[in-house]
Amino acid sequence: MLGEFASLHFGLDENTTKHFVEEGNFDLVIIIDSEEYIIALRDWEGRPPTVIEVHTSIERNLEYLNRLVSGDLDIFITVSEYMKERIKHHRSEDVKELEILKFENVVDSDLFESSDTPGEGPPVLLWIGKIDDHKDWRKFLEICGEVSKKNEVVEFWIAGGQTSTSETAQEVFEEAEKREIIHRFRWFDRIENNKLPKLLSLVSKRGGLKIVTSHGESFGMSILESLLCGCPVISSRVGAIPEISPTNYCFRLYDLGDVSKASEMAIELLSNPFSKENREEMEEMRSVLVEKYSSSTRSDEYWKLLQEIAN
Repeated sequence: MLGEFASLHFGLDENTTKHFVEEGNFDLVIIIDSEEYIIALRDWEGRPPTVIEVHTSIERNLEYLNRLVSGDLDIFITVSEYMKERIKHHRSEDVKELEILKFENVVDSDLFESSDTPGEGPPVLLWIGKIDDHKDWRKFLEICGEVSKKNEVVEFWIAGGQTSTSETAQEVFEEAEKREIIHRFRWFDRIENNKLPKLLSLVSKRGGLKIVTSHGESFGMSILESLLCGCPVISSRVGAIPEISPTNYCFRLYDLGDVSKASEMAIELLSNPFSKENREEMEEMRSVLVEKYSSSTRSDEYWKLLQEIAN
């Protein structure tokens, strides 16, 4: 993927990381949520300027910040105001004075845009993510069960979860059967990234929407991708998700765990296909999101930021 610009190295551990960095003579080291690499470079007088990028929103995975010591890094970078506060909460006293810069995630807005995919078939409630408690697939199926009582044609799709165990897969299908939606349930365990825009566009063209039931997000990348493809989103109001965009007809938030409210929102959107005004609102929102997050401009800004840190 990186072609001539970089080589990929796998399997670096504490014993080989320092040697790798020394041999590379790098101007800057960026470590993303990997404590073992921080430890490997600890107490090395010759280390280059070091950045720790914090992306995880899972509390137990942020605990390494409390074990940082003076000299481990020069600056933090993270993706949202929410995550800046989580860093302040978790980091150790030794590094509490270091600056925390915010630089939001970027997205390929040329890839994530509405396609000409035909929209034939019943509407769809789409859920994308790992099959785990954090993303909360169970809550999605609970919402589906409520929506199915009011809408007899809508289909319920899950995308993701290829690495799920057979036991977990069985749980998913049993839960779908329990909610009496198994006959309208589809599970696509793997969708390539370059195919996601077509999937999101298909859901939009069929009058459907995406449901997010996550317990926490450091940014909300999949939500941004959905909105750029013209697919409405109903999401739990958690983490950095409210920072993505002001809410509107196409982007709605509900309190975490409030199945009744999420179902009510979904039923309303399914019952009221996009009007001309709604589509114009979606296009206006897309323009704002592209300006704010598109990699076509933001990547250069990130590069300049790294140059400033290195120098």
